[in-house]
Amino acid sequence: MSNSDSEKKYTPRYAKTAEELVFYTDTKEADYPVYLLPSNEVRLKKRPTDVERFATFHLKSIEVIEKCDPERNIIVDILVDAEKRMTIDDYVASYPQLPLSTIIQTIRDLGVNFHVRTFKLTYEVYKGDYSEFVAEAPATVVMLYIVPPYGLRSTTTDQKFAITYTTLKRLLSKLPPDVSSIVQKIAYVDKLSTHRYILPIIKIKFCLPSPELSRAFDEVKKWLEGVEETQVAEESEEEEPQPQIEIEIPEIPVKPRELEVELTQSTSPSVEQPKEQPQKSELVKLYLLSMRLPSKYLVQKIEIKEGEEVRKWEGIAKDIASRLEGIRRKAYDEISRIFAHAEEFGTWIAVSEKAVEEARKLSEWIRDELSSLPISQVKKNIDLDSLYSVRAVPIYLEPDDAKGLLNAAIARLSADVEELERRIREAEEQQKKTALKRLETDLNYRKALLEAFRRFLNSI
Repeated sequence: MSNSDSEKKYTPRYAKTAEELVFYTDTKEADYPVYLLPSNEVRLKKRPTDVERFATFHLKSIEVIEKCDPERNIIVDILVDAEKRMTIDDYVASYPQLPLSTIIQTIRDLGVNFHVRTFKLTYEVYKGDYSEFVAEAPATVVMLYIVPPYGLRSTTTDQKFAITYTTLKRLLSKLPPDVSSIVQKIAYVDKLSTHRYILPIIKIKFCLPSPELSRAFDEVKKWLEGVEETQVAEESEEEEPQPQIEIEIPEIPVKPRELEVELTQSTSPSVEQPKEQPQKSELVKLYLLSMRLPSKYLVQKIEIKEGEEVRKWEGIAKDIASRLEGIRRKAYDEISRIFAHAEEFGTWIAVSEKAVEEARKLSEWIRDELSSLPISQVKKNIDLDSLYSVRAVPIYLEPDDAKGLLNAAIARLSADVEELERRIREAEEQQKKTALKRLETDLNYRKALLEAFRRFLNSI
């Protein structure tokens, strides 16, 4: 992808899928990080400093595995044999999921030159700033290069760009509507610079992430959203007790009569039926989660070596960092027992005003944990009380808007229940009793929360 000029305003780029992340990867060079933020924003090379949690997709390598002979329209398979060639038609047939045939025929109808290159990209995927390795996985990029019919000497740079953009518009107009809608999302104008000329060209970039990369992307995306995977491992004897959270479900959206679901490891969730229905004209009261949690980056030491940032945790800072990550994980565990994540809206919500009190308790627990750590020995003059907190903020929505938010949360909770049930079956097969007990407890909480959200939705 072409880099914006420094004077131009930066336009954020967002990736909700592995395919979109590959699209925003710069294929002109390798060995650099692509960062994914909780908002799904993608940033290249520069480590984020405005968020605590992000994932790192390190572009380990780029290989050109096939390229086109522009004069003969022959594809050369570079990795197998430099002399092994195939026709463009054979090449198109090898990617039946892509509308290459239609695009190439339309390019030919326009009377412009083109060639093709196939790249193999290899990513290393990490949670955090190279903190936890997730997977190494490849992706394939099929790139069409279109050279508009401008003269090198008789045309100014501005005229060349104008011709290039016009050519792209002509191409999109001539393509069938279904193919045009695909191409307009992945086609863009880039430039090739030589010692004498700046040559604008059109690129159409098809991105094909491997199943492994898609799975890794989904895993870190879940992690970024705060939905931690329950660890299938034996409990530690030194594990600290977690604050207990009750779940309440109001019957009426505006002035709720609370239905309480209290869960402990020795009791099963129970939910009472709502008895009254709200009027359609009423606004629906929900609770948004506002939170800022501590992480190990609070006590990091940054050094500059050869122009690159190097983060270190040494001595007591290393122990504090481990405790901070433990506090963060436990906080997310408790949050997920009363709040549900509405993925499409990028937020956590609750349906009971009890969430306000439980968020306050969790916030106090976090501050108590932080006060027991010698953070001041590593980080001077820092006000932890003002930095880190958890709050449930009431909001009032129109019924249709509230239903959309609740349906998104219910879809996510349903998926979480299915995943926990799958992991319970695995734990049973492996006879991991301690892990099985923990998973069953989590499943009870998640099922109760799912039922609470469904009943609340039905009461609107």
